[in-house]
Formats: sequence, C-alpha cells, structure tokens
Amino acid sequence: MPHYYFDVHDKDGIFHDEVGLDLPDMETAITEARRALADMTKEMLIGAGAEGIQIIIHDGANGPVRLSVSLETTRLGEHRPDG
Repeated sequence: MPHYYFDVHDKDGIFHDEVGLDLPDMETAITEARRALADMTKEMLIGAGAEGIQIIIHDGANGPVRLSVSLETTRLGEHRPDG
C-alpha cells in the first residue's frame, strides 16, 4: 500500500509531514486532504487574519498534488449608492 505525506503550507510557514499515512491510492489521499482542509478552513474562519492554506500530497511516485483554500475579506461600503 502506498505511503502518502501531507505537507501543510499556511501563513505561519510549512509543516512537513514526516509520518504520513498508508492509503490505497492518490484519490483516497486527496479525499483525506479535502477533509483536513475542511477542518482547517473552519478554524481559519473562526480565527482572525487567516488568508489561505494549502496541502501538498506526495508519495515519491505520484504527485505532488496541491489542494488549497483561500479566504478573502472585503469590506463593503456602509452606504449603498441610490442611483
């Protein structure tokens, strides 16, 4: 069974996964990374200042594959134009 590593890139830097997971294939690894990104995005929405996060999946044979989420905050004017 292939062994996949999930490196996380965010505003604080890069966390290199040195443990990884045994998974049947890259599609399963992508599904796992999507779940992790969903959890991380929830935390980013709660916290202030988070802009984006990426997970790079690699196994030494296939990939790397990058999954990313970006958050943008735009302040809209308090007054709407009337015409």
